[in-house]
Amino acid sequence: MFTCCRPFPGVTHITDAMGVSFTLIEGEDSALLFDAGYGTEDVAAYVRTLTDRPVELILSHGHHDHMLGARFFDHSLMDPADLEEFRLRAGREQREKVKSQAEGQKVPVPEDFLSAAIPEPLPIRYLDRIGDFDCTFFDLGGREVWLLHVPGHTDGSVVLYVPELQLLLTGDDWNPCTWMWFPCSLPAKQWRDTMLRLVAQLEEETGEEILGILCSHQASPREGRELKAFLDYMTDPRMQAAEKVDMGSPIDTRQVTNPEKGWVLLFDAEK
Repeated sequence: MFTCCRPFPGVTHITDAMGVSFTLIEGEDSALLFDAGYGTEDVAAYVRTLTDRPVELILSHGHHDHMLGARFFDHSLMDPADLEEFRLRAGREQREKVKSQAEGQKVPVPEDFLSAAIPEPLPIRYLDRIGDFDCTFFDLGGREVWLLHVPGHTDGSVVLYVPELQLLLTGDDWNPCTWMWFPCSLPAKQWRDTMLRLVAQLEEETGEEILGILCSHQASPREGRELKAFLDYMTDPRMQAAEKVDMGSPIDTRQVTNPEKGWVLLFDAEK
C-alpha cells in the first residue's frame, strides 16, 4: 500500500509498502517520477491517481529497491554506467530475495513478480555542465528540473534539483544512513568531497542555499543544512577510527555514527 506526503507545491513524496520512497514532480505540462520502488505494487497505476500529466520515469541508480517498479512503465531513463548493476539487480536471484523479504513483512507480491520483464532503461543524455557535473534540464511547464550525474553510491547515480523550490533529491547519494560499502560505490572520502562540491556549485549557480532534501529512504523531507552538517561530520580522522561492522560479506565494512543525530555512514575501508 502506497502512502504519500506533499511537502512542496507540485511535489508528492511516495513510500511503498516495503518502505522505500520516490518522488513525483509536476509542472503545468508534464511530470517526472524519480525512482519506482520495489515493484511489489503497480506504481504507474498509483501515479495516475495523482496526476493526468505525461510522466517520465528517471532512475536514480540501478539498485533493485529503486527500479523494480519500472516494470509498470514502457520505458525509463538511467545513467548508462549503471546498466550492468541494473541487469544484476533485475535478475531472478535478486527478485527471489526481495520476494522473501516482502513475505517476511506480510507484503503481497504479484504472481509474475519473478518473471515480469523490465525494460532496460534508455541512456540519459547530458547536454550541459554545472561546475564539475554533467547535467541536463527538463522543462515541465512553469517548472524546471535539473538532472545531474553525481557518482557516489554507484558510478551512475544521479540527483535532481528544483531551483524554484531550492529542493535537492539525492536518491541514495545521501540518506541520514548512507551506504557506501557496495562494490559499485566510490571510496567514501571521494564521495564526501564530491557531495561537498555538488552543494557548493549548486548554491553558486543559483545564488541560493539548498533548503530542502528528499531522500530515497526517508518518508519526510530533511533540511538542506543537515546534508552539509552530515558531510562536515564525516572527517578523515573519524573514518580512520571507524568501527568494524559485519554486513554478512567479506568486505571490510566500517561505520561512522552520530547517535544524537541518527547519522550513519557505512563504507568499505579498503577503498
